[in-house]
Amino acid sequence: MKLSRGTALFGGLSFLSILGRLFQLQGLHPLVWDEIEFFRATDWVRQGLVPYRDFWEHHTPLQWFLFAPIAALTHSSGAPAIIFMRFAQIPLWIATFVLLMRWMERAGIILWARWTAIIVALCSSLFMLPAVEYRVDVLGCFLLVLAIYFVQRMDEGVVFALLAGSAFCLGGFANLRVGPVVAIAVLLIRIIRPGERRWSSNIRANWLYAGAAATFLLGALYFVATNSALLAFHRVWSDNVIADRLNPSPPWIFFTRLAAPFGIRRFLNHIDFDPSGIDPAGIIILVLGLLGVVHALVRRRRTPDDRFYLAFLVVANLLFISAMKLIYNYHFEIVVLVLIPFVATEIEVLVPKRVAMMVLALLICIGTAVAVFRGKENDTRYQDHIMRAADRETPPGSKVWDGVGWAVRRRPAYRYWFFRFIVIELEAGGIFEPYTAAELLSDPPAAVIADYDARHWMEHHRQLGMAVAAHYLPAEIDLWLPGMSGRLTAGNSPGNRIYWIVPADGTYTVYASSRLAAHPWFLRPFSVEHQIWRNRALVEVRPGDAAAAPVLFAVNGKAIPANVKTLTLHRMDRLSAVSLAEMPVGVFLSRVDRQRLFVPPPPGVTLEASSSPRWHVPDLSVLLYRDE
Repeated sequence: MKLSRGTALFGGLSFLSILGRLFQLQGLHPLVWDEIEFFRATDWVRQGLVPYRDFWEHHTPLQWFLFAPIAALTHSSGAPAIIFMRFAQIPLWIATFVLLMRWMERAGIILWARWTAIIVALCSSLFMLPAVEYRVDVLGCFLLVLAIYFVQRMDEGVVFALLAGSAFCLGGFANLRVGPVVAIAVLLIRIIRPGERRWSSNIRANWLYAGAAATFLLGALYFVATNSALLAFHRVWSDNVIADRLNPSPPWIFFTRLAAPFGIRRFLNHIDFDPSGIDPAGIIILVLGLLGVVHALVRRRRTPDDRFYLAFLVVANLLFISAMKLIYNYHFEIVVLVLIPFVATEIEVLVPKRVAMMVLALLICIGTAVAVFRGKENDTRYQDHIMRAADRETPPGSKVWDGVGWAVRRRPAYRYWFFRFIVIELEAGGIFEPYTAAELLSDPPAAVIADYDARHWMEHHRQLGMAVAAHYLPAEIDLWLPGMSGRLTAGNSPGNRIYWIVPADGTYTVYASSRLAAHPWFLRPFSVEHQIWRNRALVEVRPGDAAAAPVLFAVNGKAIPANVKTLTLHRMDRLSAVSLAEMPVGVFLSRVDRQRLFVPPPPGVTLEASSSPRWHVPDLSVLLYRDE
């Protein structure tokens, strides 16, 4: 069969769009904190650990169990481990869109409008940016769409009602945030018969409840058998509810999130407009989708069919999101999915097919350009570099302290290892025990990854922060390895002597000089994003700093000969230093070469990928992730 020129062009553009999104999966879209969290939880389940009992978490666990066998197939300590899980989610997304297509077909929406609406969603940054990430929302979206599809077929037999109830329940086990929508969905189907288009008691919904109850009991049996049921309830329900009450809601957060496709961005309390952030496909999804929802609710209120049922769920979902204290872009993934049928119905009625194809071709071009030419591949490469370096510089089985869990093959030093708002709020409220300086020094971690959350934590836990800064040195700004430091004052003042507990075995080179007394490390150790850290003349440790000032050391109370150049120390040794100089002296004891100390990331690159994306030709060679 010979394809027309227009069909061939449209197919080619669609292929380029898909290819661009695959590059995003590979690393043009950097890793986000949640992906690290969910990978670690998945990998711990793969190791046989029981959620909540053996490691702290506050999400429901189904995704971790489903993907645990897949996590066993990757052994990388860097970004490829998470990227592998991104690709493993593709079959779930394919199945989700197949179900949506089948639902729309049964709802009477014509084929070209169905395809157009789905491709618009795939061109939208509103949907695709979170969709390429490894997160619990993907499985939750699939199960909710699956349940809605089974509800549509409930009139065909009891088995579909049972399956719908089971899918609804599993959706809650996959993502707690779909719970309120599930509740509305199962209650609404009890009082309407979509297949008959009338309000009436739906006795078949009792089978749906039976399927949900049976699935819940089977899931609960696991936690009962592992003696973790009560703890799971506290972590998933109580902790989230308490943290939500403690945390104030930013004003107008729901509307500013909805305004993101229009180029409106909110950072802290500042709102600005970025024309390059305009997402035409996202705007179409929101405008046409919400218009379709209103039409379905108004026109079908007396004859409630499948579209009315779904429209009611869209409204319930939006109301629930609007009531949340913190709202992120990934919360709108399920919103976009359930809006797709309404986008299709409005396209079918309002837009001529030829016009729709022209607009779609334009959206594909824009979506591909945004995906490829606004990538942040250098951030991903730097993330991979820090993750691998942390693994390389620490022994297997050791602990690493940071705010996200970047060292995916090492144990966390703090029980509440993921510093998002729930941990911050509950620790500040005295519900979670803190990570103290005494705890750190009693069992020093093998490394500290000073990401944004860890630095923020140390600023607000000053005693812990100063203990970390005294016992670890930045071998690169974001990776702090065991190494002691301090500023000795002149004369017989109390600051003339410093004490340390050695955090790791090794041979430490001694750098002690009056020049180092003015080093920025002693002034602002937690403000490493400050421009001063890019001034190598100020932050570098020079050859002339090697034991240039008279400092006497003692290990476990035993004096070391003066002018020593290196010290061979063991973990938990007690080390002290006293200055004989007549001026302040800065002291660094480092296990790594001085040229590796205080090395900043490349300009515009951060571990958190926090800088704004910019238009550029991507360096695709960065995405090969060669071992260092």
